[in-house]
Amino acid sequence: MKYIAQIWVLTTIASPLLLAVVLGIIINNSSLSEIFESYEIIILMILVGSLFSIPAMVVFGLIQRSLKSSIPIWRRKLTLSIYSFLSVWITFYIVDEGFITRWTDQTVWPLIYSLIIVIGVWIFKLPNTNSVVQ
Repeated sequence: MKYIAQIWVLTTIASPLLLAVVLGIIINNSSLSEIFESYEIIILMILVGSLFSIPAMVVFGLIQRSLKSSIPIWRRKLTLSIYSFLSVWITFYIVDEGFITRWTDQTVWPLIYSLIIVIGVWIFKLPNTNSVVQ
């Protein structure tokens, strides 16, 4: 459960922050101070992202628990990475297919979210899912 929570928190907080910087500085040529003056939007992105990611994270948890400890860690993490990447893109498609179907500044959103969640899968320690607690 800790592993899932770490990835969820990282994704829901780091993604909006990175997205604000990328959209603000690189795409819109804004200053860093202008970006963080819009903190209300960033907080809203964190809250909405947290809500929309709950179903995907529940499935993530089910997949993570079903992967046998006899499978090498890199293979379990690869499986979780593929699922995570796809879940981000599917979620954005469900919310607004324009994020996916037209290549615009909006496409940066699922790219950043999927990058952050996959990074989270690899940086956090994957628990041994088949150990017996006594």
